[in-house]
Amino acid sequence: MQERDSRISLFFSEMMPRMVSPRLAAGLKYFLIGLVVVYTLSYCVVPFSDGDPAYYVLIGRGLLRDHLLPYNYAFDHKPFGVYLFYGLWDRIAPFTPGKFTLLAVLLSGAFVTISRAFGVFNRTVAFVILTVGGAIFDVLSGNTELVLVVGEALILALMLKGIETHKTALFFLAGCLAALTVNVNYLAGVCLLGPMALLLFSPRWFRLSRCVVMGLGGVVGLIVLFLPYLIVGHGALQTYFSMQRSFLHMYGGAFSDRLQCVFWMTFYLGLMLPIILGWIRRFPFNLADEASRRSMILPVWLASSFPATLLSGHPYQHYFILCFAPASLMLAILFREGALPPRLALLPLWVSSVFFMGTAVKRNVTVALYTSRVDYAEIARQVWHAKVLDIRTFHAVFYLSDLKPFDVYLFSDHIDIFFRQNAWKRYMQDLRQQPLYVVAPYMGCERHAVEAPVCQWLQDHYTLTYAVNVRHIHKNRPNKFSLSLYKLRPQTEPDAPKLLPGP
Repeated sequence: MQERDSRISLFFSEMMPRMVSPRLAAGLKYFLIGLVVVYTLSYCVVPFSDGDPAYYVLIGRGLLRDHLLPYNYAFDHKPFGVYLFYGLWDRIAPFTPGKFTLLAVLLSGAFVTISRAFGVFNRTVAFVILTVGGAIFDVLSGNTELVLVVGEALILALMLKGIETHKTALFFLAGCLAALTVNVNYLAGVCLLGPMALLLFSPRWFRLSRCVVMGLGGVVGLIVLFLPYLIVGHGALQTYFSMQRSFLHMYGGAFSDRLQCVFWMTFYLGLMLPIILGWIRRFPFNLADEASRRSMILPVWLASSFPATLLSGHPYQHYFILCFAPASLMLAILFREGALPPRLALLPLWVSSVFFMGTAVKRNVTVALYTSRVDYAEIARQVWHAKVLDIRTFHAVFYLSDLKPFDVYLFSDHIDIFFRQNAWKRYMQDLRQQPLYVVAPYMGCERHAVEAPVCQWLQDHYTLTYAVNVRHIHKNRPNKFSLSLYKLRPQTEPDAPKLLPGP
């Protein structure tokens, strides 16, 4: 333990600019350690810091608890594997504050442990770089990118071990795992393209049998994963893919979003540039040399992951974890080799990390206050097992009150993305199905966040049973956690036409 602490202390010392006095350096070190502690603890007081993992859990609950395959419970454009993974994690840690941060810590630990296959480094140092330096990319939110990089690391480690031991069976396992990882997020296929090509087709490593066996493993993995759909039949698998395709066709970012995406991902890559250049100086590339090929795995992995961060066209910083994870290993190996980039060259990365740790603390404390002002237990008591129609409300209420969705398009803007100007018609068709409860934005009708025909129907057929505005300062600007809950009045006459199907 003492050696581990000294390693971390040495790492922080190495990061300090040389012109800083020893006393100031010591003060900065203790300030950083204190900030890291506060930063980490801030994630433990919120049910989630990023809404995406909570939404994956909702679909996972439908899968594991109600035995409804995606997307018969709720829709999202991610593949099947992500809901299975987060649904299982929800079973292990149900309704625990900080559960996704605990998941992020476990995944980060698994990542640095598995990645010892790619080089010699101190695991504690690598873990600190990933979780603290990764504050820019919201690593501790527990989003899917960490799941992906762990899966990718295991795939590449199995392939490298197969090359070392000449065990073809390891390539079969890597193929099976590749099928599962890609079905957590399709971007994994882009990230793996470069390093897998390096391991499969490099001189003296190429064996046709390895390629065939790995391909066979991928096919077996896909069959196992989609076996429930094959058993159900009746076009279930075709519907699964057609819903994704229809949504992704409309989900791509606008031109301004794409420009922002290119700008921010290039900016993040610029922060990694000293690490990349330091790596090239320490480990020159040479495909003919086996040792050099091994040192190429991490930078090729990083380079292959960069296009994946751009594909959605949305400038979400957590996408860059796909690149930062291999970069964090490279920095840990350079530290072990005594070949760190110049301190001033790394300063932008660490200054950015400190800034984003501060913003994460502020955001998490704010979210904790907002969620504490909503009586999710009372909402759960009122609704019980009834299905609830969501009208543009943040899905936190479905996650924290464990509500069941009435319409599969549960995410706050999915109906708007699918139906555009006809979104209100979909809501009206849902309302005519007489859902017992409806949740809508706080004062959504007064603020024109809900269309007039929908508001009129709610006024004529429903009673407001609970409403909360979580903003105490800007009360005239309720945010996404604010909501109104309506209950169907008993005297409403039935009127139930069929739902308009998604495109």
